[in-house]
Amino acid sequence: MKASDLFAKALQNEGVSHIFGIPGEETIDLLDSISRTEIQFIVTRHEQGAAFMADAYGRVSRRPGVCLSTLGPGATNLVTGVANAQLDHSPVVAITGQASRDRLHKESHQNVDTISLFSGITKYNRSVIVPESIPEIVRKAFFSSTWPQPGASHIQLPEDVARMECDEIPMLPVSDLTIYEANGNLVRQAAKLINMSKNPVIIGGNGIIRNEAWLAVRDFVEASRIPFVSTFMAKGILPYDHDRNLFVVGGRPFEKSLRPLIASDLVIAIGFDMVEYDPAIWNKDSTRKIVNIDITHSELDEHFPVEYDLVGNMAITLNILKKHVERRKDTSIHDEIRKRRKEMFDKPGDGIEKIPKQIMKTLTDLSDQKTMVISDVGLHKVWVSRYYQPAFADRTIIYNGFASMGASLPASIAVDMARPGMDIVAVSGDGGFLMNVQELETAHRLNSNFTVIVFNDGRYSLIEKKEIESGMIPHYIEFTNPDFELLARSFHCTHYYVERGEDFKEQFMAARKENGVKIIEVKI
Repeated sequence: MKASDLFAKALQNEGVSHIFGIPGEETIDLLDSISRTEIQFIVTRHEQGAAFMADAYGRVSRRPGVCLSTLGPGATNLVTGVANAQLDHSPVVAITGQASRDRLHKESHQNVDTISLFSGITKYNRSVIVPESIPEIVRKAFFSSTWPQPGASHIQLPEDVARMECDEIPMLPVSDLTIYEANGNLVRQAAKLINMSKNPVIIGGNGIIRNEAWLAVRDFVEASRIPFVSTFMAKGILPYDHDRNLFVVGGRPFEKSLRPLIASDLVIAIGFDMVEYDPAIWNKDSTRKIVNIDITHSELDEHFPVEYDLVGNMAITLNILKKHVERRKDTSIHDEIRKRRKEMFDKPGDGIEKIPKQIMKTLTDLSDQKTMVISDVGLHKVWVSRYYQPAFADRTIIYNGFASMGASLPASIAVDMARPGMDIVAVSGDGGFLMNVQELETAHRLNSNFTVIVFNDGRYSLIEKKEIESGMIPHYIEFTNPDFELLARSFHCTHYYVERGEDFKEQFMAARKENGVKIIEVKI
């Protein structure tokens, strides 16, 4: 058997159904082998788009998304999307081709040290030196990308190794490993600490979504009556009108009087990744004690002083903890914060936020269990995170770990494949949208179906806002845009135009009735 055939069989053995990427001379043997399997290879228009697609596919399917590139520039183009998956804890396996081993020791065409390149952005990172190692390397890459916390893996396959003959067979995937509940004695001690606290608050993070523990979290909140805030990536665990929902935290904080974590003396962190909201912002003096609930031990941080680290199955741990935590009677401090925050969210926007706030309100009103909103990165991410209020968990993607611009369009393509039938809405600024706009061709070729809302203001507005807040005169933030209607038509997309917030609903509802990719340009 040729080594590339073994590699393709190992991928199929892992349950891979789609691979996103661009072909290269050094990967033709592997691509030829993949063509004889049931795996569908999705040709993208840029390797960064392929990596973002793999990220989103893994994020929503809970199985590793796979991307592939050739050596050199193909591999370097993957890096941003792979890093995005690593910091957002999305399961991704990146495969790169490489030059023959006989020229790796010297300067040669398109040859860079790809293993070193991926070393800081992956959990597992190996080159196939001999074909006999393929079964173990593929198995380890997929295992590492999902266990215990998801992340990115990288495999490099030199072209001469891909052509070699071998007699190995793929390894069988490990059946799902069981995560048991946290130590019962620790859970009871943690409950005592919670009961002794005056103003505890829960912060729910992306780990709740990854581990599908949102119902257990909701049950715990309703039983304990402890107020709840979520990070951007955990929106929807409690609906907007739930009286324990203090909405989101992260990014640019509100004034101190509106910060639920500042008003607490103990924080129960559930599935919380520190990359989502730096504890130095909300626990600068390190006086707030932490009870951490996750499937792995918490990261050490001076501003995250963990009193009890409850490691285990989150749902089971919460169900046990629920039996020992007393029901809260007085939450007046946090009730007042909820009231004031809700008043701010409900009132009409003004200035630059007027139209976006109207649009987020319309999105909220028209969303249901089949709606998936994917936010790109920019000032609009603030609008989505604060003002869009999903009623269901696992229906919002907001990039807030690596937070790379340009991910939402390729992500929409992948989510449409991983969860067919979803009503997908990408929200982007003009800067991020144009970073991977070429993937509109991929979307058309695949008959993808989603809507993209593009805020058109001709500037990197988040940077402009930061410059103004820092007392600076804005510099180097303006650019020009194409005619979005002509751009949409050239990519076989339907174009809609909005200048007033009150006109958005009609345009959005019309777009929903159309098939294919719909672009709603919102002029700010």
